[in-house]
Amino acid sequence: MSAVKRQPLLKVAGQARPAYPMPSAPYNPVSALSYGSFVNAAYEMYTSTPKNLTPAQPQDFPTGYELTAWVNMQDFILDSTAPVFYGFIAHSLANPTQAILAIRGTSNGVEWWDDANSLGMTPFPVANCGNVGLGFARIYATLEVVERPAVGAVAPMARSLKQVGSFSAQVAAHLHRRAAEVSSKAPGSPSSISIEVSGHSLGAALATCYAAENALVHKIPNPALCTFASPKVGDQTFVNAFNYLGLTSWRVVNKQDIVPHLPPGLFFEHVNTEQLYDSDNLVQPSFGCWHSLATYLHLIDATFPLEITCVPAQSAAQTVWQDVPRQT
Repeated sequence: MSAVKRQPLLKVAGQARPAYPMPSAPYNPVSALSYGSFVNAAYEMYTSTPKNLTPAQPQDFPTGYELTAWVNMQDFILDSTAPVFYGFIAHSLANPTQAILAIRGTSNGVEWWDDANSLGMTPFPVANCGNVGLGFARIYATLEVVERPAVGAVAPMARSLKQVGSFSAQVAAHLHRRAAEVSSKAPGSPSSISIEVSGHSLGAALATCYAAENALVHKIPNPALCTFASPKVGDQTFVNAFNYLGLTSWRVVNKQDIVPHLPPGLFFEHVNTEQLYDSDNLVQPSFGCWHSLATYLHLIDATFPLEITCVPAQSAAQTVWQDVPRQT
């Protein structure tokens, strides 16, 4: 009999773990499209009222969910800016203990690169997990959960959880509080809580940081992390730590998009697991169109509309021709 080959071990977060990636659930395009719809809603909420830190839940919000908290953050274009709305937490109406966290990217295409300033590196907030981009870490540290007032509250007022601690701690506090409220109103209701996570571009990097911190520290069950156009978040040690958490992680990439190739250099790597698409000849050739969330969702499902400026010239001409009334 041949000897059993043992897996080499790596030191990850202070523990020896196998040096091979742990398996995750198979990629599901339908689920990925659903996750993307939440991030798309975050973009729409921001663009409707850019200066509003607590925008209202829009009428076309993903069906079956209600917004329970907003996510705000500060940017670093030159210095720390005022807080800006960047995402939300929503809970399932069918099972109020199930939630989703959605974080958008910047509103001006690939210019997030200047904002993030991530060429430098800094230790990840959890010990023994390597380094992440300096800009990502700085922005992640500013993330703030603001709870939506409960329906029927005597004195309805949004409540910041910043004093609780890190972003992961704030999310955990919100989820536990929500579960307690549900239990008090409906004794015998499910008590187990979970949160799915999604993000685009800069939001994808922040979502990855959250998923890692949560899994290592606060341990709220996370059925899936689905990111779109994610840059490289950290070094090989961080990637190893992340990949051995056993998370279902789908990193959706458009082959034409430059952002997944950033930051440049030898020290940044990607976390698992790439799901590759190719927008060649399907959208207008431009950095913005290759990177657009609408393009990503269109690649997953061709019925999802592209941004009007990204529709290929031939397709646009056909659309105009079809719209011209025929004479009889």
